[in-house]
Amino acid sequence: MLRFRLISLFLFSFALLAVTPLVDAQNIEVIPIAHHLNNPRGIAVLPDGKLLVVEAGTGRDEPRKVEGTGQISILDDLNADGDYDDENERSTILSHQPSYNSLPRFATFHDEVFGLGDIAVLQDGQIFYTKDDPFAAKAPNSPDDMELYVGDTGIFKLLDNEGQLFVERNATINALVYAPDRELFFAVESGYNQMMSVNLAGEPEVQTAFPLLDHTQQPVPSGIAYDTRTGDVLISLFSGFVHNYYGTDLSYMPGDARIVRFDPDTRTLSDEITGLSTAIDVAVDEQGNIFVVELTRQWPTPLMALDFDLYDPTAPPDPGGYPRFTGRVTMYPVDASAPLILADGLDTPTNITYADGRLYVSSGLGTPGRSVWTAEGIQSIDGTIYMITGF
Repeated sequence: MLRFRLISLFLFSFALLAVTPLVDAQNIEVIPIAHHLNNPRGIAVLPDGKLLVVEAGTGRDEPRKVEGTGQISILDDLNADGDYDDENERSTILSHQPSYNSLPRFATFHDEVFGLGDIAVLQDGQIFYTKDDPFAAKAPNSPDDMELYVGDTGIFKLLDNEGQLFVERNATINALVYAPDRELFFAVESGYNQMMSVNLAGEPEVQTAFPLLDHTQQPVPSGIAYDTRTGDVLISLFSGFVHNYYGTDLSYMPGDARIVRFDPDTRTLSDEITGLSTAIDVAVDEQGNIFVVELTRQWPTPLMALDFDLYDPTAPPDPGGYPRFTGRVTMYPVDASAPLILADGLDTPTNITYADGRLYVSSGLGTPGRSVWTAEGIQSIDGTIYMITGF
């Protein structure tokens, strides 16, 4: 199935130890500010400093289940202690959203959760988000003994704590950004390896398709950012499956992932940053410095068994297809000076947001609470948000 040829796209004490800022960058701080989230993904910073956070959910929801585990919440540090883990500091504004795991549903060999994904907030306060729900309803006239479904996937607008369809699509939208000077959304569709624009009337237009990577694997557009200085769009291309690499299948090829730059005026595409392992999201600040998140910097672990029981507490630890606690955030200065590692050792980071001199990074991809093995020992998957400052 075309829409699912992607590698998409996300314990407190251990997390504090595992994240290691560059030692000679003394001002950089990597601070965990929210724990125990169910696959946190897109983050938006509101004008009053509160965070708007998307959670894809647990991945355990049944196709016909009414109350899903995906949600959007406002995080408010009421006691000003620097985190959002205390009572009443999280207010859900959209709940019971669909969530599914790609391992049992589409045999992807990875423990990955899908559902709600990214979020964008306009200057007038309108909120838009992405949703991937291929199991919204049973397909009309399908046999009782077959699981055939029709989906509810695309970009949605949040109105009165409910989602209203804005743009319907039939492929997963991994990332979304709004360009206020163009009055356009830009979004990447991993199922089609393409980027589209959407105007405020909800009319989509495909802008560009991405070519295969160096080992002929799918480019898998995974993240997006808008460069307000130039009017360009930056896209992260996550290296897809490398089939039959010396007799094996790899989840990705280290060195093939990249950041590309797209000029909407000329519709030209060019390489911006190459040689990355697993570029999964990108951000850019007012000066043009680029920030890249890599899910991992290591070679792939063995693929996950398709019959692995993700919800069995006695199941053996398994990384779920990606090395754990090996993710990285890197800054690429606009003056072309040496890249600066801002954080290393993050557990499968998936999304990054820049706002007011700070970065916010979502991490912890997979079934919440499931045991994984790492270089430091056995840990549990815990959805965590980090704030990075001092760069």
